[in-house]
Formats: sequence, C-alpha cells, structure tokens
Amino acid sequence: MNVPKTIKEFVKLEPWWKTPVNTRVVPSEDGVGDIFRMLAEAGKKPFFVVDKALAGQAEFARFFAEKNLFAFDASFSEPRTGDVDALRALIQALPEQPDTLVGVGGGATMDLAKATAICLANPEPAQVYQGYGLDMNKGADIWVLPALTGTGAEITPIAVLRGPEKKLGINNKYTEAEVAVIDPSLARHAPAFNRFYTMMDCYFHHYEIKTSKTSAPEGVEDATLGFALAKQVLSRDLSVYNEENAVISAVASVLGGSSSVSGRVGAAHAISYGLSNSAPHLPHSVAVAISMCALEDVYPDGYGDTMSFLAANGRQKPKAADYGIGEKDVPKMVKTALGMEKLWHSCFGDGWQEKATPEYIEGIYNRIIKER
Repeated sequence: MNVPKTIKEFVKLEPWWKTPVNTRVVPSEDGVGDIFRMLAEAGKKPFFVVDKALAGQAEFARFFAEKNLFAFDASFSEPRTGDVDALRALIQALPEQPDTLVGVGGGATMDLAKATAICLANPEPAQVYQGYGLDMNKGADIWVLPALTGTGAEITPIAVLRGPEKKLGINNKYTEAEVAVIDPSLARHAPAFNRFYTMMDCYFHHYEIKTSKTSAPEGVEDATLGFALAKQVLSRDLSVYNEENAVISAVASVLGGSSSVSGRVGAAHAISYGLSNSAPHLPHSVAVAISMCALEDVYPDGYGDTMSFLAANGRQKPKAADYGIGEKDVPKMVKTALGMEKLWHSCFGDGWQEKATPEYIEGIYNRIIKER
C-alpha cells in the first residue's frame, strides 16, 4: 500500500481495507466542519456525546455550544452499563427525540454513543445486552468523529462496556456507525500519553487478530497491514504531534476496526478485562499493555515489541500496582478472564480449555501483581 504522509493525500485515499464494512468512512481535513455540514445536508436531528477533555480545545468548541450535548468524562472510567442507562433516560426525557447520536472523542466516548443509540430502542438495562448475537431493535443512527485514532471503534459493530459482573461489549450490527468522519489533525492537542497508548491499543488489536486461530483470512490480511503501520509509528517518538504519524495512525486504526469484524483478539485482551474490572480508572490500552508484558510465553514477539515501543518513547513498563490492583483482586480477575471463552479459543484454538485453566490464569495475575 502507498500510505499517504499528509492529510491532503489522506483525503484522496480510496478504501484501503479488505473486510466489508457498512460504515461510510469519510477522510477529512476539516472533520468538525464536515460532520456538521453532512448532518445538516442529511436533515438529521443530532445529539452529541463528546469527551469532556475536549472542552478546552478550540477546534471542538462548536460541539460544546450545542444544546443537545452530553460531556462524558472518559478519563474517570470506561463507559459502564449504568452510564448507558442514565444517558438513555436523559435523552428519552427530551421534548424532541434525536434521530442520530454523534460520538466525538476516543474509543470510550464513541462506544458510549454507540451503546446508547441502540439501547434507545431496547427497554432492558444495558447489561442485559452485553454479549453476542442478541436479538435487538435498531436504535438511533450512529455517527462518529474520532479525536484520537487507533482504537478502530469508528467502524466496529461493538460497544465495549464495563458491567456490574463483566466487561463485555454489546456486539450487534446496530452498534456499527453509519458514518465515520476521520480527520488526523484532531489528535494535535491530545496528551502524549493518550497518543502513545491509543496506538499501542491499535498494535495489540492487529497482533492478536493476526496470530489468532479463529480469524477469517480477510481479517488477517487487514491486520497484517495494520500491524506493520502500527509498528512503524510506535517505533518513533510520539511525544509531540507529527502529521505523518497521525495519518498513518488513522489508516492503521480503520484497519484495526475492519480486521476485528472478521477477526478476534486473544489472551492479552482476556487478561486485560479482569484488570479493568478491578480498576475503573485503568485505561483499556494500558490494561492490555500490562497483560502483554506478562504473556511472553504466549506472545513472545508481542512482548518484545511492547518493550521496544516503551523504550523508544522513554516510558516505563506499566504496572497494575500503580492502579491499586493487588492480591485481593486476583479471584475476581480470574473469574472475569475465564468468562472470555471466545478470546481463549482465538489464542489457543480447539482444546483451549486444557490450557486456559483457572490455575494458569491465576499464575498470570500473580506475576502481574508482583511487578514493582
């Protein structure tokens, strides 16, 4: 692939993914202006779900002037099922119902918008819909504008939520965005920590899907290209914004989303879900990094790359103890990770139950909490 290096080249890019997706992907050099223009042209009645951290950035001011707005504090926690229930109630109490939810921010904010949109047409608490293949009604349309690229959430039919019992997505065709406007320049003022770890998340998706025993060929093809692009970016210093890095990250992020449609992540994500359920302030991407650092025996290349990326960016290996996770959390984490059957099957293939035993998973968590 001839990967563009500038945003002007990026907006001319033809579809670069192999896995069929239903989302209309709109490469843009004026993402905010384009999404408002397109909403108006389509006659939409939008409600905006925007990352609260963007309030101080001038390019996002137009969203915060909107009446139909919910500012989500993504830094406090990943979206919880209770957040979806509360936002659904808020929207349903409006005098005029929106027909489109617009998620603006990182993966957590987009997932909250996606989950709330579908739950507007489904009456049970959001936790009831965590899972795969459930029969659900279509809710409001979903549009997204990523303020960080790497998660792939802009085109996946998944809205990942932390529930009272588990961390698991609403996995449904109606959680897929109709439109994703992608402007790499919107990451210009993102903190270096977020920029780095969001791309780490992109790398982990590609690596695990590429090595999965259950991914479809087109998913592996998209993941293989995205893997190379993510490695290219993460091998550089990401402490300051760089246009070329931002464009490559945007291309890799969409591949991360498309590959996950027909591919599946594995052990690092399964372990990360246990960590996330025990520490609400632990970012998903950091949780997966912690997990990968404890899985050298399963993913030796992934472990080696992770350590290399941390070194290239002058960062220490992340530790669960930094987020208050300790021995007391191990039983709960083991239970959560054991529930990720599809991910263990992805990692180990048929007969995964013989490898992903409670004792094996407990050993991984014990290694994690002993890191100091």
